[in-house]
Amino acid sequence: MTGKSKVFFDFIIFSNLFIACCAVAMCLCTVALFNIGKLPADYAAFVFFSTLSSYSIHWYLTNEKVETTASRTDWLRENKKIHASFFIISAIGTFVFLIRLKPFWLYILPAVGLTLLYTAPKFPHRIFRSLQKYILGKTFLLAAMWTYVTTALTFFVQQISWEMRHFIYVADRFALIFAICILFDIRDKQFDRQTGIKSLVTILPLEKIKIIFTLFILLNIAGSYILYTYTQDIIHFIFLSLPALLTYLLYPAAIKSKNDYLFYFILDGLMALTSVLYFMKTVFALYIR
Repeated sequence: MTGKSKVFFDFIIFSNLFIACCAVAMCLCTVALFNIGKLPADYAAFVFFSTLSSYSIHWYLTNEKVETTASRTDWLRENKKIHASFFIISAIGTFVFLIRLKPFWLYILPAVGLTLLYTAPKFPHRIFRSLQKYILGKTFLLAAMWTYVTTALTFFVQQISWEMRHFIYVADRFALIFAICILFDIRDKQFDRQTGIKSLVTILPLEKIKIIFTLFILLNIAGSYILYTYTQDIIHFIFLSLPALLTYLLYPAAIKSKNDYLFYFILDGLMALTSVLYFMKTVFALYIR
């Protein structure tokens, strides 16, 4: 990778544009899998801006002198103004599209609550920072937030009639995202212990964490198979279970590495891999016509 291309790549990843696009892609995947029409543009924009906003303020409030990473810390130190600017712009965008989604405020409120619970300990006040000692389900909070926005909330906005397969899909995606979050928590274990943050990883030994991780990988694969029985389309099973399989294969590297590209590009990208596969399938189908 050349100097200029690396600068651009780092910008896309570390400015949170990549993860915001992943969130939208995951919503598109939900719509495509169940063939429930087009994702409303207002909702797609809301998801993009709200994701960018929450991650921008999260990283802006991160103390780069304390929370060090392999590459992102250096980028953060030099580009905090980008996070501040993106937060302001995306917060405005979030507000605008939230107003346009007024009929769905009741469903959007849980997503806002989960986001605030996860980010609150970052705010520079002792009341907020003290929360990190009591928020035991750090891993659960993040996985629940991502799952809710990209599956359940998408269903609510589309105003579907819920069936068992929709609940199975929500559980299936939660299992994958939870497994990926466990790998992030293993990486952050030492810092979390030093600062008093409680999570599964700081409480349980690595052997038991591996069992829990494997269990959620298997839950995802099982859920993917159950969804396959509804469609009888093996492609659906492959697209839904492949990210979990790849996540499992990355476990040995992830528990030893602090490489930011592994976590913020590959592992984050695995959440949206199913969406990419569906997009490639659609393009291929159009090409061979």
